Amino acid sequence: MCFTSCNGGTEQEIENDCSSGVVLIKNSGYYELKLSTGQSIYFTKYDKDGGFDNMTFDKESVVVEVSYGTGFFVSDKGEIVSNNHVVGSTYKKEDIVETLSEVLQSFQDDCREKYSSYEKMEEELKQRILQKYYENEDFSEESSYLETIRTKKEEIAELYRSIDRINTHNSELISHNEIGIAYNDTYVTDNADFFPCVVVKTDAEHDLAIIQLKDKTTPNGKYIFKVPETDPLTSDSWIDKLSKDKNSEVYMISYNLGPQLSQTKEGIKSQFNKGSISQRTEERIMYNIPALPGSSGSPVVNKRKELVAINYSGIHNTQGFNYGIRMKYLKELIHK
Repeated sequence: MCFTSCNGGTEQEIENDCSSGVVLIKNSGYYELKLSTGQSIYFTKYDKDGGFDNMTFDKESVVVEVSYGTGFFVSDKGEIVSNNHVVGSTYKKEDIVETLSEVLQSFQDDCREKYSSYEKMEEELKQRILQKYYENEDFSEESSYLETIRTKKEEIAELYRSIDRINTHNSELISHNEIGIAYNDTYVTDNADFFPCVVVKTDAEHDLAIIQLKDKTTPNGKYIFKVPETDPLTSDSWIDKLSKDKNSEVYMISYNLGPQLSQTKEGIKSQFNKGSISQRTEERIMYNIPALPGSSGSPVVNKRKELVAINYSGIHNTQGFNYGIRMKYLKELIHK
């Protein structure tokens, strides 16, 4: 296993040394909202404005959503750092409950409309049967249809009552997902090529997570990124450097668009991109490294291969500006 060095290096040396420690993360799963009635609602995505994607009450028809991100080794025990949104849920139960209440209310409104429509059909059929009775005509077809309408009415009424019994606030949100990783410069053709991991620590506030290989062992030859005791961006050497050069160079290794972009004839290959820091705050840094979905969780390093940030977000409507999470939050999570 290879640990980071404090010595500077060329761009090619940085890429060659660090790439083996950067992994492609695959997250496959769906969500379950277990209701107070014992029933469950399943869905794959949620948006406060758009509602639920692939929502169903039938577990057999659940659609599994697949997403990708990037991570990197930080210990010889198979521990990998990424973003929380890459490996876990960022949904708030209270938001889901609020939207679900609106959806259920809409269902009940539909029930009332259908029930009213069936009542009207029932009344028309009764009048038609009565007319045929007085005219001594056969009304067996109408009678059969009337029974069907009454059955449907009762089904609608029962559905309305069952929705009424649901207490959305007394529910449990469960994330059903499987996390796996694939290594740089390996062939990835199916799910068996991903090595299973478990989520061991999360920091939703700062969008950080640590996952771990199930065998708790980092494979030989994989680069291990050392989490610095002192943030390189606040060290004296960096302050001196930044005073002379505001746009300090940084490098990011990532899997943009997951396997879609990284797949080559020689296996999956991470992308190595260079940029410069354009803004620093207490919580994050901004840099002009281009990135696409799938780059979340990528390591951002300086010329000395020191970790300076974890990539987590692009800026909408801009060309190539991204945010990275500062080291102090990763240190706090590791010691949590």
